[in-house]
Amino acid sequence: MVSVLESGTEGPGFQIAAVLGVSGNSLRQTVHTHRASVHQAAKLIAALLWVAGVSAVLVESNGSLPPGL
Repeated sequence: MVSVLESGTEGPGFQIAAVLGVSGNSLRQTVHTHRASVHQAAKLIAALLWVAGVSAVLVESNGSLPPGL
């Protein structure tokens, strides 16, 4: 698959890069970094929800949380 930036056509990605004065590689790196950050945030949220769910089950089962939670 060829992206707009790699194809040489003047699509939206090329126009945005040109307006910002950013090269294709720099824009791709920025997008990659942003996606990695979003992915890490999603993993953190999933872990927090899992902990909250486990905590809720423990509280419901015996009415208290174990020490440290």
